[in-house]
Amino acid sequence: MDITWVLMVLSWGGCVWGYGRGVWGYGEHKVSLGPEPCPLQCQCEEDGIFILVDCSELGLTVVPDNISTQTTYLDLSMNNLSELEPGAFHRLLHLTELRISGNKLRYISGEALHGLNSLRVLMLQNNQLERLPSEDPWNLPSLLSLRLDANLLTEVPARSFSFVRSLRHLWLDDNFLTEIPVSALDFLPNLQAMTLALNHITKIPDNAFSNLSFLVVLHLHNNQIQTLGQRCFLGLLSLETLDLNYNNLQEFPTAIRTLAKLQELGFHNNNIRVIPERAFMGNPQLQTLHFYENPIQSVGRSAFQFLPKLHTLSLNGATQIREFPNLKGTSSLEILTLTRAGLSALPQAFCQQLPRLTVLELSYNQLEGLPSFLHCSALQEIGLQHNQIRRIEERTFQHLVSLRSLDLSFNCIEWIHPDTFISLHSLTKLDLSENSLMSLPVGGLGGLTHLKLRGNTELYEDFSPEHFPRLRVVEMPYAYQCCVYTSCDSYKSISQWETEQSSEEEELHKKTVTLYPIQIHTHYYPDLEEFQMEIEESNLQTNVQCTPLPDAFRPCDTLLGSWLVRVGLWSISVVSLLGNSLLLLSLFSTAGCLSPLRFTTACMGASNLLTGMCTCTLALVDALTLGEFGRHGARWESGAGCQVTGWVWVFASEASVLLLTLAAVQCAVSVTCARAYGKTPSHGSVRFAAVLCLTLSLILASLPLVSVGEYGSSPLCLPSPLPPPSSLSFPLCLIMVNTLCLLIVAGSYSRLSWELRRGQCGGVWECSVVKHVAWLIFTNGLLYIPVAFLSLCSLLGLLSLGEEVIKSVLLLLQPLPSCLNPLLFLLFTRDYTHILSWPRPKPHPHLHRDRTLDDSMVSVETEKSSCSDSSMQMSLTEAEVLYSGSPALQPQLETIRNSQSSSSSSSFVPIIPCQASSSSMRERERETEESDW
Repeated sequence: MDITWVLMVLSWGGCVWGYGRGVWGYGEHKVSLGPEPCPLQCQCEEDGIFILVDCSELGLTVVPDNISTQTTYLDLSMNNLSELEPGAFHRLLHLTELRISGNKLRYISGEALHGLNSLRVLMLQNNQLERLPSEDPWNLPSLLSLRLDANLLTEVPARSFSFVRSLRHLWLDDNFLTEIPVSALDFLPNLQAMTLALNHITKIPDNAFSNLSFLVVLHLHNNQIQTLGQRCFLGLLSLETLDLNYNNLQEFPTAIRTLAKLQELGFHNNNIRVIPERAFMGNPQLQTLHFYENPIQSVGRSAFQFLPKLHTLSLNGATQIREFPNLKGTSSLEILTLTRAGLSALPQAFCQQLPRLTVLELSYNQLEGLPSFLHCSALQEIGLQHNQIRRIEERTFQHLVSLRSLDLSFNCIEWIHPDTFISLHSLTKLDLSENSLMSLPVGGLGGLTHLKLRGNTELYEDFSPEHFPRLRVVEMPYAYQCCVYTSCDSYKSISQWETEQSSEEEELHKKTVTLYPIQIHTHYYPDLEEFQMEIEESNLQTNVQCTPLPDAFRPCDTLLGSWLVRVGLWSISVVSLLGNSLLLLSLFSTAGCLSPLRFTTACMGASNLLTGMCTCTLALVDALTLGEFGRHGARWESGAGCQVTGWVWVFASEASVLLLTLAAVQCAVSVTCARAYGKTPSHGSVRFAAVLCLTLSLILASLPLVSVGEYGSSPLCLPSPLPPPSSLSFPLCLIMVNTLCLLIVAGSYSRLSWELRRGQCGGVWECSVVKHVAWLIFTNGLLYIPVAFLSLCSLLGLLSLGEEVIKSVLLLLQPLPSCLNPLLFLLFTRDYTHILSWPRPKPHPHLHRDRTLDDSMVSVETEKSSCSDSSMQMSLTEAEVLYSGSPALQPQLETIRNSQSSSSSSSFVPIIPCQASSSSMRERERETEESDW
């Protein structure tokens, strides 16, 4: 008999466990689960003698008709049900939870839910319900929880809940209700929690909840409530939580005084302007009060008095509060938040009223001074950021032994008493960012794990790790102050340090094995765990995350880094200073007036000389701080010397590029005008254009003075080619201007070369000036392209290059034209021996038509010697005018040119002297002076 019963049980178990998705969800066919089947594709699970059925997310359009009568849980959510047939669940007498959320139901009749006498939970959220039954309401006598949120309901009929009197939780939020369903709520005397949030309710009438004496939680947030009846909360004898946030309340709701058991109240994000005296006199149980983001203009002195259980008070955004509220009798307050207000001072004895205060947040106010927090001994966090505090006295934070976090960032703190932090034994986080500190007392800060000092531009001192043995995260004003917290030199690569770290770990492992030999047959080693813990602690103590990190642009040892850059920069500096000085002396020592050519050349030579002075300054700083630049880098980077060096460098570089552009355009325009109109640009117009170029350079260099870019972003004093994005505008502006200038130069000279090759300008093609300028353009462009390309790629993050590469390019290629330009002048000038002798200026003889050949040679050679290579764009049309306008001189000049070409490999162009006695020359010169570009 016993064996028969065992076989019958095993046989029944095989039906359950062997097939289908009844219990474990396997198979696709419905299999008998005992006497009842499981609907197709649904998942069924046993719960004792009852069944749990999950038919969610199957795309069902009708309710399955073969659901077991023993089902207690049925999930039909996330399907395509648009209608429930009458009696759809009449067989499910044991059903306690029904989920039909996320479907397309527009209406559910009372007959559709007929027979669900055991149903306790009904979820109908996220459907398209437009109305509830009124004539034939739902008869669910055991229902405890009803979710109707996220539907399209515009009203709730009076008799909708007449047969669900046992309901305790009701969700009607996220619908389109315009008023409180007062009549419908009268049938719910047992309701404990209700939400009407996210609707369009505009007012709450008197006696709206008069029959809800057991209601504990009421959410009315995110509506459009403007007014509250004086007796609207009458009858809510058990209400503990009231949420009226995000509404349009204009006045303080005095109706809350009837809520004697209220513990949590939210009024934030409304339009309440006045908090009256004794506003919460009827709410002695109040514990949490959120009143922030209201345009508070006045607060009664007694508004928050005598609330003995209040532990959280938040008044953020009350911009008109000028005086700190009186908190007498509110001795249990633990969290006080009063930010973005207008507080200018704190009462001296406010801590005596708040002995249990643990969190004090007073950020974004106008506090200029601080009282003593001596009696707030329980304080753990203080937030005073974004105020106007200037000094921290000795007694301000005295004896706050529990204080763990102190935020004083974004103030104007200039001085902190040396003993301010002595008694703060628990302090682990200190934020003093963006202040005006010149020194920081370190006494009492040995327990810090987080220290923030960024933005204190006058704080240059180094902070030894010995003062902060537990420090883990530190933010310094300058990268050089992080040198003492890094175990590697700035010039070493990451791979080198990984290798060194791995070797150190191997050495440590060998040391461990030597001290504590490991036995093969045991898993516990005496004293080894203690030794490993000491090692881990020592490793943690040296693992400090310090920002900003030193790098190639902010080195710890030397400013220039490698010796290649150092030698190269010294060479550039010496050649630039000597070559440009020699060029300027040669120009101003030549007899004759200052022609446009010589004026432009002198300006370019002066700008290149300034560039050489800047490079020499960087080389001297590197030499004076060799090996210990980290100790002086902060003062140099933020000092006036670096600012002036950067300004002069940018001014000189831009002036050189713009003047080169002017010279090239002058040469091209002179040839074109001479061929087309027989005129050349006047001296005044050329000089005006040169002054305009210098003025534009001055403006570009002065952009950081109006907060467009900065010079002190690196010790190189140049606009940094590295992010952050806030500094992109200035270097990008310089790159665009320089690129445009070089394109203009290339276009002008390409057109000139094309005309000369076609022979349209006669014998001008032999002019050495054109060749000189071509070489000058080629050299400057060749040096500018890699600088611009690398800088642009680095700024935009298009190319990942090492900072050492970018630094070398900036220091070597960018100033290189300042030393090559005078060298090119010396190379292409046919006769430069007079430069070394610097002859005394002599009166220049007038050139007459009957003047001898020797006088012509003197004038030609004199003007020829005044040409510099950095600005060899001589007025080519002067030669054309002389050649075509004086027939008597043509044979002589031709003889001069032939004789010179036969005696020298370098050709030259005869230039008109500054003074001419012939009437035709005077007329042409007068026309030239009066002509305008």
